[in-house]
Amino acid sequence: MGTAALGLLLTLPGGAFGQNVDSLVGVLGSPSVSARAQAVARLNLVPIQSLSSAARQALVQLLEREATGQVPYDQTTGKDDETYSEYVIDLTRGVLRLQDASAVRGIAFLGIETSRAAQEFVASRGAAAIPVLNEVWISKATARPAIITTWGYTLASTTNGLAPDDRAALLGRIIQAVPAYPIPAARAARTASLITLLAPLRQIADTIADPVIKNRLLAAAAELEPRMAAASAPDVLAQLAEVIAGICQGTSGARQGTCTSTQSLTTDAQRHIAAGRTNAAHSVLAALQQRAQAALSDGTLTALEATIIAENARVADSKL
Repeated sequence: MGTAALGLLLTLPGGAFGQNVDSLVGVLGSPSVSARAQAVARLNLVPIQSLSSAARQALVQLLEREATGQVPYDQTTGKDDETYSEYVIDLTRGVLRLQDASAVRGIAFLGIETSRAAQEFVASRGAAAIPVLNEVWISKATARPAIITTWGYTLASTTNGLAPDDRAALLGRIIQAVPAYPIPAARAARTASLITLLAPLRQIADTIADPVIKNRLLAAAAELEPRMAAASAPDVLAQLAEVIAGICQGTSGARQGTCTSTQSLTTDAQRHIAAGRTNAAHSVLAALQQRAQAALSDGTLTALEATIIAENARVADSKL
């Protein structure tokens, strides 16, 4: 079929409006990467309104098959070939323009590393994309930086209807990713305006030797600094409450006790501020800082988690 498919492509008209879309869709099933790549390239020239539902479905299904390794390859062209990489970018671009919700799996598995547009598309799916991203995280380590970036876009979206529990889950995942993936975590912090990560990003930048990572973290901190300066104490505590919820998801034992007390203190501080009880808020925020430090000492919070809680309690206190 590969030779026949290539022959068919050569006989099809070159102009987008004159192409036989049905014939091109047929070529998408070819075992030849070159044939599939040429068919995708030509279908991408066809105006969206001229693509049949069958053509749209075929493109979405092809992306998912490529993403999950269900497409056969010929003897000369495979996944490590430059042709394949270019083909994946073209295929992802072609599927993205369809804005088809059913394509989220294929784009998450294969396209998320190719462009910001792919990441934003997955982010726009909100909670529906989270299990898919979790699956990609487990099965494809090379995609993890792109996944972290996508989490940032998901949190920043105002249209994906993300529920509080889902927001907390993503915040928790971003914080967990900071030590191993500081650059994409910093990018996510910038994208989602995670001002509560300003202090740890500064600390890591001050201690890390790698100049590339240092500069990226400092750039993220420089972008977050004016946002933190403009935030009120209630703003800081509102985000801190979300972050603590993320840190504390799925906890048990002694760590659960730490989570309960830090969440309670944060809530108490918010209530005192809302009621105008500034002195009481000062006292509670001081207690929250002390609780975070104690939790670091007893091992129920990591150094990163304790820094986030203590430093943001301190900053909120300074804004009263």
